[in-house]
Amino acid sequence: MFAKTTLAVAALATLLVSQTAVTPARAGDPGAALAAGAAGLVGGMILGGALADGNRPPPPDEEVIVRRRPARVYEEEEVVEPRRCWREEWRDRWGDIHTRRVCR
Repeated sequence: MFAKTTLAVAALATLLVSQTAVTPARAGDPGAALAAGAAGLVGGMILGGALADGNRPPPPDEEVIVRRRPARVYEEEEVVEPRRCWREEWRDRWGDIHTRRVCR
């Protein structure tokens, strides 16, 4: 809708400028020729801008960057129960006493 309105305003401005510039320039008046040239230049710029604006692609959607917090990582620790140690004594069949350390 904006492009159509801009094109219509540009066409109207070009027609109005061309109606005022229809009067022929006099040989003794250098300002009239300059005004006619400026009016044509301005009208051409308005019309060219309106035509170029209609071919412009729509602006891209804005990029949304989502930053997430890092996931918490829980490391499972190996449960080590304290070892209990004790001494065991026993006699063999010849009557000798033996001791050993047992840990579980």
